[in-house]
Amino acid sequence: MTKINIMDESLANKIAAGEVVERIANVVKELVENSIDASSTNIKIELVESGTKLIRVVDNGCGMSKEDAKLCFYRHATSKIKTENDLYFIGTLGFRGEALAAISAVSNVTLDTYDGNEATLLEVKSGKIIKEEIGSMRKGTIIEVKNIFYNTPARLKFMKSLWTELSYSVGYIEKIALSHPNISFTLINDDKELVKTSGSNDLFKTIHEIFGYNTSKNMIKISAENYDYTINGYISNLNLSKSNRNSMITIVNGRVVSNISVNKTIKEAYHTVLAENKFPIVVINIETDPTLIDVNIHPTKQDIKFSKLDSLTDLLFETIRKAIVKADNIFKPYQETSIMYNDNLDTNEYTINEKLFDEEEPKIIKEVRLDLNATEEVEYNEKTVDKANILIKPVGLALGTYLIAHDEDTMYMIDIHAANERCNYEKYLSYLESKQVYTTNMLFPIQLEFSQKEFMDISDHIDIIKNMGFGVEEFGKNTYRVYAHPSWIMEGYEDESIRKIFELVSEIKGDFDKVKFNDRVAARLACKASVKANTSITYEEQEALINNLFACKFPYTCPHGRPTIIKYPIYELEKLFKRVNFAKGMNDNE
Repeated sequence: MTKINIMDESLANKIAAGEVVERIANVVKELVENSIDASSTNIKIELVESGTKLIRVVDNGCGMSKEDAKLCFYRHATSKIKTENDLYFIGTLGFRGEALAAISAVSNVTLDTYDGNEATLLEVKSGKIIKEEIGSMRKGTIIEVKNIFYNTPARLKFMKSLWTELSYSVGYIEKIALSHPNISFTLINDDKELVKTSGSNDLFKTIHEIFGYNTSKNMIKISAENYDYTINGYISNLNLSKSNRNSMITIVNGRVVSNISVNKTIKEAYHTVLAENKFPIVVINIETDPTLIDVNIHPTKQDIKFSKLDSLTDLLFETIRKAIVKADNIFKPYQETSIMYNDNLDTNEYTINEKLFDEEEPKIIKEVRLDLNATEEVEYNEKTVDKANILIKPVGLALGTYLIAHDEDTMYMIDIHAANERCNYEKYLSYLESKQVYTTNMLFPIQLEFSQKEFMDISDHIDIIKNMGFGVEEFGKNTYRVYAHPSWIMEGYEDESIRKIFELVSEIKGDFDKVKFNDRVAARLACKASVKANTSITYEEQEALINNLFACKFPYTCPHGRPTIIKYPIYELEKLFKRVNFAKGMNDNE
C-alpha cells in the first residue's frame, strides 16, 4: 500500500492559503490589487471588526464576464500571464492566480461583477460555488469576504488583536495609495473613515492626505535617471524623521516593495546627517524595464530581485544626498498649524539631473578655526556662504552651551559642540580623501600593545595604516611602535587619535571600504577634538565658529545626526510673544 496520497483540492487550497493569506491585511491586499489591475479609478474598502467579520471591496473597474467570474476561484487561474515568457514582462500586481482560490478556501465569499455585458453574482464557500444568479448591473466589481478563517481555527487563534490587524490594513492602504495617486482610495472600519485620498494623480497632494501638512511641508522632490532606472518622488528633510523604517516606501513599476539593499542605500544617504536610530520618510518611485527585475521570489510579492543593482543604488544615493544638501535643513521649533493643502503650497522642489551640477566651481573659503584647535590656515573647496558669514552675528552663549546668533529676520541657536564637531569632521574627511599625505615625525614615539587577536587583525590591514601616513613598525610581542603620523592629527590629541585609528582598523571585517572607513575615522576624531559644552569661548571664537559652520558642505547636523542649528524666524518669535495680529489697529510698539 502506498504512503503517498494526492491531496484533495480543498485541503490543498487551505495549505496554500497559509502562505498567501497570513492575516486580514493580506486579504485586503490581494483584493485591492485585483481592483487596480482591473483599471479602477475609485476603490472603497469597508471592514467590520477590523475585517474579521467582513471585508468588502468596491471598485469601478472593467468587471468580469460570467465565465471569468466562475474561473477566477480556481487555483492558478489568471488573466495576467499565459506563457512562460510572460513572467519576464509582468506589468500587473497580480499574476499567480492563487489569491481568490486561497481566500475562498478559508472564508465565505460573495462576488458581484458587471463588465458592461453580463452581470454575475456568485456565492462561494470553502472554495465551491454554491449560488449563481444575475448581479446588480453596477459597472465594476463588489467582493465580500465574510467570517475569515472560520474553518481553520488554528489560524484564527493566532491572529493579533483587532487593533493590530486593523493597523496592518491601514498601513497597506496608505502605501498603495501613495503608489497609485491617480486612484481614489477610501478605507472604512465599523462605519468610521480612516483613510481617504482624492485620486488627483498628484503624489505630493497624496502625501499631504496620508501624512498631513507638517510632513508634506518638509518633503523634498527628487527626480533622476540613468541608462537602467528612473527614480522620482519625495524625501524628508532633516526636520522630520521616524524611529522605524515603516515610512520608507519604495515603489517599483507600481508595486510597493521592501528590498533590504534599497532601504540600506536610502539610510546610508542620510548617514552623518540623521541619527543612527532615526529613519527618513521617503516615497520613491523606481521605474525600469520589467526584464531587469524578478517579482516572483516571495509568496506575498513584497520583495523583488534587481539586475544591475549597483546602478540603482548609486543613482539613489547620489540623488538623495545631493537633494538633502541643497534643501533648507535648518531645524525649526515644532509648531501647531491648521493650514490646509492647496495646489500652490511650496514643496521645496529639487529636480536632480547632471546639468544641474555642471555649474561654476564654488569659491575657496579659508577656515579660521577656534584658537584652541590649530593655528595654520586650511583651504576648503566648498559652497560659498558669504551671505551667512556677513549677516549672521553672534549675541552670546546661553547656559554655556548654546550660541545665540541672528541676522536681519531670524534668530539662531547653535550647539557649540555639535557645530565644532561638524567643522572638524569635514576637515578630517577632506584630509583623509586627499591624495597628498604629509607626515610629521614624533619626538617621542608611542608604543601600542594589543591582544593576540587584535594584533593579528591590525597586521592583516597594516598597509591601510601606512598609506594614511603613519610610520609604524613591530616592536616586541603584540606591540607596534608609532614614530610618525599624518600632519593633520591635531596637536595635543596625538596619542588618543592614533589609538582610535588603530582600534578602527582592528574592527575591519570582510572587504575594505575606504569611503566608510574614512567616514568612521573622521567622526571618531572630530568628537574628541571639538570644544565641549559649558566651555567659555570669546566673541571672536564665536564668529569663527559661525563662519566655519556655514562654510561646511552640510552644516545642519553633527556627524552623529544631532542638529547643530535651530532656527527661529521673526514671525514665529512674534507669534510666541503675541505680537502678530494682537489687536487690530494697535501699534506694535505700544
